[in-house]
Amino acid sequence: MNCSPRLEVRFTTLCLAGLVALVLTTGAVAQTPPAAAEGRFVDRVYRDADGDHKYVVYEPVGYSPTRKWPVVFYLHGASGRGRDGRAQLVVGLGPAIKARAATLPFLIVFPQNENVRSRLLGGWTDGSHELDRAVEILDDVERTYSVDRSHEVLVGVSMGAFGAWNAAAKTPDRWKGVIAISGGGEPEMVPALTRVPIWAFHAADDRLVPPSRSSDLVAAINAAGGRSYVSIVPTGGHNIGAVVLGRDEVFAWMQNPDLPPVTDLDWTRQPVLADMTNEVPFVTGADVASAARIQINRDLLESLGCMMSDQIPADAMTGWRPGQQEERTGRSITVGDTHYTGHIGRTRFTPLESGQLRVQIELSRITMTISGAQVQGLLLSAQSGPIVISIGYREPVWLTMDVLPQVVDRRLKLQVTAVHFEIPPHNWSVSRPEVDVRGLPFLQDRIADELVEGVDAKKGTIEQSIRDKIPQLMTQLETRVSEMCERTVTLRRWPMPLWQPRFRFHPESVTVSEKGITLTLGARVAALSPKSSNIIVRQFPANHEVLPVAASEGLEIAGSLRLIDAYAAMLASSDVARFHVLDMGSAGFQRLGTHEFWNSVLPADQALDPATELNTEFVLTQPFRLQPQPSVPGQFGHQFGLVIPQLQLQLASRTAGEKKWNDRAVVDFGLDQQMHLNIERPGYAQRKLKLDLDPIDPPRIAVHWLDGKPVQVDQAGIASQFQEGWSQSFGSMRRDQLLKDMSLQQLALRWDEVGTTDTHFVMRLQRPGIRIHNYGNQAVQYQARTANSPWTDLLQLQPGQIHEYRSASSIFWRTTGPAGESSYRLPLGFEAQVRPDAAAGAIKLFQMNEAAPQ
Repeated sequence: MNCSPRLEVRFTTLCLAGLVALVLTTGAVAQTPPAAAEGRFVDRVYRDADGDHKYVVYEPVGYSPTRKWPVVFYLHGASGRGRDGRAQLVVGLGPAIKARAATLPFLIVFPQNENVRSRLLGGWTDGSHELDRAVEILDDVERTYSVDRSHEVLVGVSMGAFGAWNAAAKTPDRWKGVIAISGGGEPEMVPALTRVPIWAFHAADDRLVPPSRSSDLVAAINAAGGRSYVSIVPTGGHNIGAVVLGRDEVFAWMQNPDLPPVTDLDWTRQPVLADMTNEVPFVTGADVASAARIQINRDLLESLGCMMSDQIPADAMTGWRPGQQEERTGRSITVGDTHYTGHIGRTRFTPLESGQLRVQIELSRITMTISGAQVQGLLLSAQSGPIVISIGYREPVWLTMDVLPQVVDRRLKLQVTAVHFEIPPHNWSVSRPEVDVRGLPFLQDRIADELVEGVDAKKGTIEQSIRDKIPQLMTQLETRVSEMCERTVTLRRWPMPLWQPRFRFHPESVTVSEKGITLTLGARVAALSPKSSNIIVRQFPANHEVLPVAASEGLEIAGSLRLIDAYAAMLASSDVARFHVLDMGSAGFQRLGTHEFWNSVLPADQALDPATELNTEFVLTQPFRLQPQPSVPGQFGHQFGLVIPQLQLQLASRTAGEKKWNDRAVVDFGLDQQMHLNIERPGYAQRKLKLDLDPIDPPRIAVHWLDGKPVQVDQAGIASQFQEGWSQSFGSMRRDQLLKDMSLQQLALRWDEVGTTDTHFVMRLQRPGIRIHNYGNQAVQYQARTANSPWTDLLQLQPGQIHEYRSASSIFWRTTGPAGESSYRLPLGFEAQVRPDAAAGAIKLFQMNEAAPQ
């Protein structure tokens, strides 16, 4: 009997699915359900006397002009400013919509604020036309789309929240409800705000905008007879837009703002929202060769194999296919449904001296059950019972492949140089089915033998089919890597939104040695606020840099300092590298924006008119750089300097009613800041990044007065004020950042060391162990094993003793007592203590508190 070609392909796919899931989760055995329908973000342009203005409208699933749709009008924060028409989608409401795109019942309008010269929180409210134009865009949308004008909800975050309070006060009767996150309004707004339901959100630890800006305003509105509510988020700082807009309760209130919201929410639940970084056009501004080197050492490859094996679902090799029919000379054979099950076990990654990576996958207990077969001929009709094919039932069968990774035209290529998959005859069997023959019953045994022989003869075909599938799988993996390289990498907690660095990495070279795998990446750096796509791409070649000596264990990432050089060069040449002094966090800097200060350093006859409005901004005009100390080639250290050759303070003024700023003075500052970076270990499982900054010396300074004759200003006074502001913000200080374990395919990696060489910033992470303490007063007997090893002999953990395991994977731990056995699975990095449970009469494990004695 012939084994069906479709069955062979299905079986081959089944076996390879383990490798797919293990290596890069490319594909699966079972068919995935079709994706749910989603709405769409539509790019639109509004035209007025000032030109074209890009914005976005979100059309919900099933949008049709045959019904009226409620609308949400969203005012973004400072990070969304620009003229690209898409940056306003990246954070805040955009990702929240993406997360519920299948069910959201709103049209949503996303205007974009183009005022990049405004203060950080004043873009919608600083007297510009931005808020008025945004409302005009909403009006235009409502003329184009079918909108329920009685249900317009206004939402704003940060800078947009200030705009939302302002817009609600101007036109309170327009809005069905208002949501303001991390913003604030003015007391004179209160009478108007009593006419619209408002739900405000603020974090208790917001240092940029005090939470009282929301809570006091809500209290005043309610005291005046309004309907206003406030929810205080315990932590999160200023940027809580994702936390708030990820809540179902918020969207439920948008649908019915007439009802009081549930304001006392459980903020320990953090939503996971879509990454929409790629919504912003990525226009390359710099190309950095050999931007990073990633070293994955042999010990991590061992752990990755173990971890991937653990992640395979129990039903990964479970499936079914319908029967089919085939014709033979004089006979028609119908094969019944086939059910199959199997087990994917260990995975091994072995780097070879030849520069290849050997991948081995363990397959066992594979059972293919054919429900039966029917044989129809001229003189006979036969019906068989089930036929069972067993593979790997005595011992595992290994699929082994050798792969040579290469990089061609910035793409990873995986050349399969050898594949081995053979099923030993003693590890393969085909059961003899029961056969019922009508017409010629004496042929019963012969037909049963033919069915078995037909299946048995296909063993080699099945083996070859699996081997033939490997190149196709490598192509799938290459495609997956290419897709990952097209993703944009950002620094999510970058403190200056318009300065957000964005990178895309591509492979330049890959080498395999017996130590592990080394991958060198080039990088493209996105231009900052590009005015067109036709820009000159800056080139940053490698210039024969001396690479740091790679660690022999764990994971090492060495990033070239030329990445920082590339970003700094683009920042200095952009129109966004500016920061208003009144937005700085220190009183010393803020004083640089006051009439009082400038009149203290100017001659009396040149004093600024107190009636004028001042605009005082820091502007980066030359690229900053990091300068390691000492700068010995290849030497690893923890001290480096931040060098800012030129940071300008630009002073402008205007009288009441003027729109244009008049430039008054430019002050050039130059300074050096020394820093020390290290990893602290407050506990076995805790790591902290420690950054110490030394006090700065008085800055270098030059003053240029722009309107009229040179003025003799007090340069020392300006330098002293700058030094005071810098010291308050970045001077002699220490910052500690708790570092969570990094996940590499769900393998926990613990931070070990950070530092710089003369050319690179280096991060090293290690595979953590597992530690068990006995703080009790009696010995504990237990056993341990890994997933692929037997239980140890009975071990004893004495009082006050610590046992530590440097395993490649998680371990299983068990102890017995009068009440029975206690069993646990301990992941890498876990620290536990044993103590008796008097109520249960057993010894139990409890996760260690970091405050426990070491």
